Amino acid sequence: MTTTDIAEIGCGGSEAGEIGESGGDPGAGGGLRISRVPNSEPPPLGLRSPLSVTLDPVAPVRTSVPPPDPIDVGLRRFAISATTVLLELMGGRRPVAHLSGVALPHIVDQFRVLLAADLARGPACTLLRLHTQHPGPDVAEITVVYSRGERVQAMGARVERRLMTVRPTTPGGRRRKERRCVLVSVSVG
Repeated sequence: MTTTDIAEIGCGGSEAGEIGESGGDPGAGGGLRISRVPNSEPPPLGLRSPLSVTLDPVAPVRTSVPPPDPIDVGLRRFAISATTVLLELMGGRRPVAHLSGVALPHIVDQFRVLLAADLARGPACTLLRLHTQHPGPDVAEITVVYSRGERVQAMGARVERRLMTVRPTTPGGRRRKERRCVLVSVSVG
């Protein structure tokens, strides 16, 4: 059925379809009017039962998987070694000077201040997990989970490959520019 019957109480009139007091004579006047209202639902899709659904043909499934983003193995290796230096520094097994080879100067200064105040020094730190994400070709964001004594803590860092001035390899030689990995930021929890 595509239309629905509804009943309205009217005030009389002489329209076709009205049922008056005379018992069904449309022209007799009265108070009850019955009219057909179109159904507002879409037409049926050929359903066999209320629980079965007929689906349109499915679009072909994409069988080729896009290649994963290339992982820079050099950045990951550097991230592991720099994190190891940081953890050994915080555990008191390395001096702050070792950090200057892997981090920007402001990070070295921050750890120097923290270690001088004994805020970063504590029991030995052990690396448990390291996860790297590569948001760009020369960038890696690192999430580290490590244990310190009986507590498990987290650390975040960012490694970038930057153009840096390198000391000469021979005495009296010239400094040169070279792309190197360096810790840009560290957040220790």
